[in-house]
Amino acid sequence: MSLEVKFDKRTLRQRCSAHVREAIIAGSLEPGAHIVEMRLAEELNVSRGTLREALRPLEAEGLLVGDGKGHLSVRRMTAKEIAEVFQVRGALESLAASLLAARPDREAVAARLRDALMPLKDESLSFAAQIEADLGFHELICRLTGNATLTKSWRQLSGQIKMMIIAVGPARASARMRYADHAVIADAIASGDLDRVREVLAGHLNEFSLRYLDDAPLD
Repeated sequence: MSLEVKFDKRTLRQRCSAHVREAIIAGSLEPGAHIVEMRLAEELNVSRGTLREALRPLEAEGLLVGDGKGHLSVRRMTAKEIAEVFQVRGALESLAASLLAARPDREAVAARLRDALMPLKDESLSFAAQIEADLGFHELICRLTGNATLTKSWRQLSGQIKMMIIAVGPARASARMRYADHAVIADAIASGDLDRVREVLAGHLNEFSLRYLDDAPLD
């Protein structure tokens, strides 16, 4: 009986987490918006304790940030933060892609990367699913190196990267989350040309960073 109760509570927390995550992705909760626990708990018909537990994974993902006083808000990134994230992200992914391009099995690696991109061929894919496929591809570039430290470093940025995409919105971000825009990275890795790999990846990330910086607050 006790196991069943625990399972039910866990499921409820997961549903609450999913609700808030979807609200952030959809823009119903905009960057900078404060999480009013009492109102949100009433809306979801859960206790404030359950809600707090549901919000923890979203804070860990980087979608929510705390003010040190127990209050949470939707992450809002400045232009300086975005520039810094892309600088570090670019260095990590360039290193990862270069390591993959130098491997003797680079064509097989590129095939795995292309497979991971297949969902992006579906034009009816939801914005949330597009984000997951896009970031999943970039994380896979890091994971396939077998370098756990590199992958961990990339994952620490993933919440901030996700918030950048959400802040730009589907109208602008979806246009740069297409299969073809990412397949060229896999093709470059398969070629084994390290200069080409760095050029393609830098071009891909630079275009994204400029798109995000256009919408970011200056301070």
